[in-house]
Amino acid sequence: MVIPQGMSYANLAGLPYAFGLYGAFVPCIVYAFFGTSRQLVVGPVAVTSILLGNGLSGFMPSEEDPNNPVDAQVQENYNHAAIQIAFIAGCFYFAFGLFRMGWITNFLSSAMISGFMSGASVIIALSQASTSWAGVKYILGLKIPRTDTLQDSLDELFSNLSQFKWREFCMGMSFIFLLLAFKYLSRTYKRMAYLKALGPLTVCVISIALMNIFNWYEPKDKPYIKPIGNIPSGLPSFTGSWWLPLFDVGRQMTLAVLICMIDVCESISIAKALAKVNKYQLNFTQELRGLGIANIAGALFSAYTTTGSFSRSVINNSVGAQTPLANMTTGLMIMVTLLWITPVFKNMSQNVQGAIIIVGVLQLFDYPEFLYLWKINKFDWLVWVACFLTTLFAGVEIGIAVGVGLSLVVVIYKVAFPRITQLGRLPGTNIYRSILMYPEAETTPGVLVLRIDAAIQFFCCEANIDATGIHFLSDFLDELYDDSIGLVLANPNNRVLLALMRAHLDHKIGRQNIRVDIADAIGQATYLVEGRRTEAV
Repeated sequence: MVIPQGMSYANLAGLPYAFGLYGAFVPCIVYAFFGTSRQLVVGPVAVTSILLGNGLSGFMPSEEDPNNPVDAQVQENYNHAAIQIAFIAGCFYFAFGLFRMGWITNFLSSAMISGFMSGASVIIALSQASTSWAGVKYILGLKIPRTDTLQDSLDELFSNLSQFKWREFCMGMSFIFLLLAFKYLSRTYKRMAYLKALGPLTVCVISIALMNIFNWYEPKDKPYIKPIGNIPSGLPSFTGSWWLPLFDVGRQMTLAVLICMIDVCESISIAKALAKVNKYQLNFTQELRGLGIANIAGALFSAYTTTGSFSRSVINNSVGAQTPLANMTTGLMIMVTLLWITPVFKNMSQNVQGAIIIVGVLQLFDYPEFLYLWKINKFDWLVWVACFLTTLFAGVEIGIAVGVGLSLVVVIYKVAFPRITQLGRLPGTNIYRSILMYPEAETTPGVLVLRIDAAIQFFCCEANIDATGIHFLSDFLDELYDDSIGLVLANPNNRVLLALMRAHLDHKIGRQNIRVDIADAIGQATYLVEGRRTEAV
């Protein structure tokens, strides 16, 4: 499955086909030793490829056809820059694991990632942003330059329709229908789950057979159906000397961070789901380190950024993989392919790549999440829509930036305006619940029981209270006391208690007014109310 996908995704990244095979060779073997997921399959993926291709083309000269460059030096520099980003991203991966910083990915909400990937899937399918021969252009047989937005891609597409080649279109569409049929059968009938993995390999075999039987790859200057051409044989060369100096430090570092963040979210979420299904514990810290080491090792041998593949990991799980040995096997099979089998792909038609890309990215368009978010959370739905549209019409980097920004705005908004719930006691119990959800809940005369569903602080940090929260609480106490109202706290956690003691607010509140549970706090509040009534009499 990874051989045709790897070659297709490498082209999406603006790299020669062979780099896609390199990405599934060394990283797979290294991850088998250092990763903790038993089913996760690492290698080239569509989202990383389009991010890399779009990001590099913004500041690096690139060739329209990376496999047959007009200027070999231009493509060589581009390849160097891609390897450098793989090295930097691997270092970030490892650092996240070393310093246990995986929590940073919490700021990349699932709505943001889903919206971004859905927008990117449309971009990939229309072949824009990262390569001149992919997606729809493969199927139609068109030669269209790189573009950065959907409207530019459509303009180029329609202005070049005169190049339309019906033979490539018919052949490419047949491959798409065959791949979709394989996916449908594998999803509908569990015994045929293996068909999803066989789909890409099957269309490759059919393409190679037809192209060679009928000589459709001739004549070379204007072939009947365009083949992919030569793929270099042999193991990848050593590229550790490519790491430094960087071509553009700022842009390459930024791009590496973006790729790393998206990859971490994608890979960890897949690994977590597979670990849950197979009932074992995933070591997230070691997982990040393992992915980092795999990327760094890959960058030593011509592999661009790799991460966990959703589709290949699902297939790996469905056919019964139980140990990382599956990754080792994949890596060794890729080695065999690189040494002896790459000449077989020379006459394979380019429209196979388009079919694989289009069908592969269909699963990235997450319309069920769009409908789901509309039903349960309008804020997250707006983040999804904004990220989708921005990615589609402004480009992937701007789409990510807008998505992260909106995710942070939503988080800050929820913290700034927390839900405050009035509680009442359920009849015959000491259980306190919202009086809106439980109308039968009883309130205590003279006592208002409130629950703040957020931390009292400048920014949320897991049930903590910061300096701003301390100042607010002190001022709030003064206002309450001026109005002859007492404050009783129920079961504050240790961090809050420590912060109150350091600020001497425990004395201002009164230690007798800090209780262990709600029922105890209600008793203390009732005692205060009765005492003040007695004083008034």
